[in-house]
Amino acid sequence: MEKVIETVKDNKLLITGAAIAVTTGILLKTIISSKKDKKVYEKDVVYVADFQGKNKDLPSYSPFVLKVISILEYCNIRYEVDCTGNLGPNPRGTLPFIRYNDEFVYDSYFILQWISKEFKHVTEKMEQSINNERDQAIDNITKRFIDEGLSYLGAYYRWVVPEYNKIIIPRLLAAIENPILNSIIHSVANSGAIKKYKSHLGNLSLDEVNSVSQTDIESLSKLLGSKKFIFGEHLSMADISMFSSLAQVYYVPVDTPIRLFLLEKQNLVKYVENVKSTIFSDAKWELLKQ
Repeated sequence: MEKVIETVKDNKLLITGAAIAVTTGILLKTIISSKKDKKVYEKDVVYVADFQGKNKDLPSYSPFVLKVISILEYCNIRYEVDCTGNLGPNPRGTLPFIRYNDEFVYDSYFILQWISKEFKHVTEKMEQSINNERDQAIDNITKRFIDEGLSYLGAYYRWVVPEYNKIIIPRLLAAIENPILNSIIHSVANSGAIKKYKSHLGNLSLDEVNSVSQTDIESLSKLLGSKKFIFGEHLSMADISMFSSLAQVYYVPVDTPIRLFLLEKQNLVKYVENVKSTIFSDAKWELLKQ
């Protein structure tokens, strides 16, 4: 088996061919199943597209998908996570996107904006602790920092560093029981992800990524201080982003450097647990991991 896996990793043509075959099989299965049993989408339900497979550690292995799920859950908006790959057109080729009464919205940043406009109670609930324009600016800057900075640091360890990649990615692919197919998909996914996350971080060395990660975790710890949430006693949109990214590090039990930095900051550890218990019941958290 090790020889087979090594051959797959070294032979790009084989990987490409296998990927095409897998994709073709999925497409054929989708076409056949759609003819037999076309899904009926309920009115006024937000359907959230997520990656296929079973989540062993948390409701989604994407911080951006988890962010959308979290805001919907917290604001008591009817939703369903769709992992079929058949939710609708995805011209951007990224997740998440949502479907609502045959309307589609793409990118988590714009999805949260859309949710706030479509469901009027959301903005009021998420801004209970935001009292002025300065707080609004901090909220927005924190969201952007998390989405464009911290999220990619966590992904770097997951995808780029072999030591952690070989442990974490099999957890993401646990639903694929065939070892050869699992290895092929792992290799194909890695080839694109490594390039993406290395370039996003400016092709930093691992030591440099570790340094940035430590500084960013320390900065978030200082920003939070002794407060329950970023702005006090109520969740904000910035909390949703911060929780969704830190959860990817905290709940995946692989001790990457960024996770060890996080575990040293007890206020951040308590924060992640507080946000989780504020948004999700234990039963709902486990149900979403199915």
